[in-house]
Amino acid sequence: MILEMPEKVRLVFQEIKLASADDYEALSDIRAKFHTLMDDDPSLIKALYDVYFHCLRIALTHEADENIEETHAYKFIMLFSSPSTSMPGRAREGAFRVLIERHQEHKALLEVALTSADRLVSTVHSHMDTGNLGDIPTAMLELYCWHRPHNVQTPEIEAELHPMVLRLFRAFPAQKSLVLGEMLMNNSEGAVLVSDLLRFYALERRNLGEGPIPHIASNMLGHHAWKTDFLYVKSADILVLTLRDSKSWPPETVAAFVEKLILTPLAVQTTTQATEIARARDQVANAEQRIASKKYKSERWASAEDVKKHDIEFLEKYRKELALIESDFESWNEQRWKQAVRRVAVSAVTRKALKVSSQQLPLGSSEKIVALLRDALDYKNKPKTFPMPKAADNRFRDFGLKLLVIEELMYRRKILTPVFDIHEFAKEYEKREIDIESDGYEIIPEAKTYFQNLAIPDDLLYQVETLHQSSGIDGGSRFLDNLFPFWDPGAGDEVIKITNKAIDDLALLPNLKRLSGLENSKSGPKLLKALKDRGVQLLDEESA
Repeated sequence: MILEMPEKVRLVFQEIKLASADDYEALSDIRAKFHTLMDDDPSLIKALYDVYFHCLRIALTHEADENIEETHAYKFIMLFSSPSTSMPGRAREGAFRVLIERHQEHKALLEVALTSADRLVSTVHSHMDTGNLGDIPTAMLELYCWHRPHNVQTPEIEAELHPMVLRLFRAFPAQKSLVLGEMLMNNSEGAVLVSDLLRFYALERRNLGEGPIPHIASNMLGHHAWKTDFLYVKSADILVLTLRDSKSWPPETVAAFVEKLILTPLAVQTTTQATEIARARDQVANAEQRIASKKYKSERWASAEDVKKHDIEFLEKYRKELALIESDFESWNEQRWKQAVRRVAVSAVTRKALKVSSQQLPLGSSEKIVALLRDALDYKNKPKTFPMPKAADNRFRDFGLKLLVIEELMYRRKILTPVFDIHEFAKEYEKREIDIESDGYEIIPEAKTYFQNLAIPDDLLYQVETLHQSSGIDGGSRFLDNLFPFWDPGAGDEVIKITNKAIDDLALLPNLKRLSGLENSKSGPKLLKALKDRGVQLLDEESA
């Protein structure tokens, strides 16, 4: 087979033999070379699929090839099927076209894989794989995701694959594939399929720490669950279906379910100081090793320097946690309980999931869940540092001008209090979970409402003599850090403009004498004249 490969494909294929199956960077470089070949010469896509099918037959049907060992075939299959956002669009379209053309052949080999006994194939493997035969059907199913263009849907093929996904986890329960779990959800019966999977691991495997279950539990209830994720949105429905007969389960099964599926994703599982010290030390050691050995490269989202800085920040966070666990385990426990309470308090979806779970579970098995719900209710009802102002408290017509006033009084002079902090506000806001890491790439609606409706007393407004609108050249305004946390003028984000509505607001600022940076709003002559008539001096941002 090697001699039949096009020369360019053969040279890269041979590189795989020399690379270790757990060398992520080396394999990523090889995968990028394959993508370049596919993009530069689409005719090579078919040749690569020929190699892929040949490697499948070596691993699954023991087809003989004296030039390709099974471990070499395994590495190519895993690499060819692995996730990548870097595959060029044209290459992806061509790859998926070939896969669909050979779907029946591929499906037949999947049947062979799903009916084969698990066995060791490679002693060396990536952290997400097992090195066993089960990795191969997992990769084969994932191929339908990773080689499919984002705008292409194949409902008929997906309907054929859904039963195979369930069969895969039953045949090879150690498989951790996150993608295949998500494939189950793209189905009208998604909640039923996920609950069937949970029941398999809970009742038949008696192991809820295995396979995809920790990931599913985290996406349902965890601190970083995405609010648009199917598992999060449908968490209550999934738990009702899963726990429908839990009152007849063995007590140890119920206890394991509560610990692994509910308390662990919320980080309030039962544990010991020794266990947590060992975990935290491993976490620190792994982070140190990664920083020491990683060859940092610029990514699409950050420079190499920023990527390393990000890793160092996480290392410091891990070290602080380890120090707290070692010195004051009780405080660490209190801290994680408070974080879980807040997580539940700000999410109606999670509160519903916990409530239905406590109702379905046998008496006496859900005390911790009930305590979380009780403390979350107390958290919601406690006085807030940043209660949401009422619309009636707002007297400004122009939001842009009001923000400059807030910048002057709240952030520069600190006489308008409390000084609004989006991170603290998000912690106590209970109508939805504000995730700054995902929500902060645009104006956060609740922060806008807070600033828009914030009452500013006359005695403070009378003290406003100077206002400044920043283009971002000086680092930007502090209010933007809290309104639009990842505002980036370099990426095209604009200032919040001051409009002609501000003319009516000038009466609220009788002592305003100077306004700089207004050119950033590209204001019209009407507003400029109104400012001039009131004797307000206008300065360019650079002159201020």
